[in-house]
Amino acid sequence: MDDISIDRLVFEVPGLTENEAKELARRVGEELAAQSIGAGNFGVVTVDLDQNAAGHDIPRLANAIVSSLVRQVA
Repeated sequence: MDDISIDRLVFEVPGLTENEAKELARRVGEELAAQSIGAGNFGVVTVDLDQNAAGHDIPRLANAIVSSLVRQVA
């Protein structure tokens, strides 16, 4: 298993409650941990999601974020 180190992960998702934000962070972390991502050093990776991915569907939002991150670093 590859070790992944994330120094900082920032979400700017307007309109989420505190509990929704915590759930989103937990799900993104779990989904990232389950991915096979090769080694690399990425200074900044930005994820911009369209309105279809945004909203209060936390599992769908987490999946969209992780999918975008994996595409960029794989």
